[in-house]
Amino acid sequence: MVGMNLRLGTLPIRGSLLGLCVLGALASHADEGRFYLGLGGTVDGQSFTYGKTVYAEANPGQTTSAEGDADQTLPGLAAFAGYRWLLPGESGLRLDAEVDVAWQRKRLDGHLEGTGYTWTDTWPEDWWLRRNTSYGITARLGSALKGTGFDLYALAGLRRIESAFSITETGCPGPELMCPPTPLASFTEQVDRKLNAWSLGAGLERSLGERLSVQLEVRHNRYRRDSKDRLFEGGVVIPSALSGRETGAALRLIRYF
Repeated sequence: MVGMNLRLGTLPIRGSLLGLCVLGALASHADEGRFYLGLGGTVDGQSFTYGKTVYAEANPGQTTSAEGDADQTLPGLAAFAGYRWLLPGESGLRLDAEVDVAWQRKRLDGHLEGTGYTWTDTWPEDWWLRRNTSYGITARLGSALKGTGFDLYALAGLRRIESAFSITETGCPGPELMCPPTPLASFTEQVDRKLNAWSLGAGLERSLGERLSVQLEVRHNRYRRDSKDRLFEGGVVIPSALSGRETGAALRLIRYF
């Protein structure tokens, strides 16, 4: 078995540069703004799909495949920094540009049923994904809800997660063996995996004084499909793919300067 080759997409880099250009153009026409820092707690409902296909290079037309979902609600922490501009005119619109780093140490556990245990079957597999670090860029556009004391805003952004991904699969340990009588063997592999996502959401902000405010927001992240191939002895190829989405809520405390 050989290690995974991870292909990093350029979409987040291009999207970030485009977003920064748009924000810069808007900010150049805005009134004087305010820098801010903050901390937040998050709860994310994650749903990831993992699947794989098995075929021999000598006969790629005969394949077996399996796919399974894993769903879990996980807590996390975030730290962020941003800048707020008041847009010109009497609309009361304000624009925030923000970068953040988030941590979520608990892991998402999943299981793949598989189709059998022979050398060309899709073996049963236990897998887990742990998001070590997540970082992103976000733009927020909002205004005051008159008579309520709250601001309402919409958000859009890009995220990237640095994660650990592990699989443990069980099957017959060689292409020429019979199982049984040869006992089944387990194989474990762990790699670093990087996933990219688009983010959309909305929130409410309430001022706690001249320099403090609190936000409650909801956000949906959809991660791009991440694919890889593994190669076993005997010319057996195993393409696999991981994709996911998460919808979560965050409570954020902000300090303006």
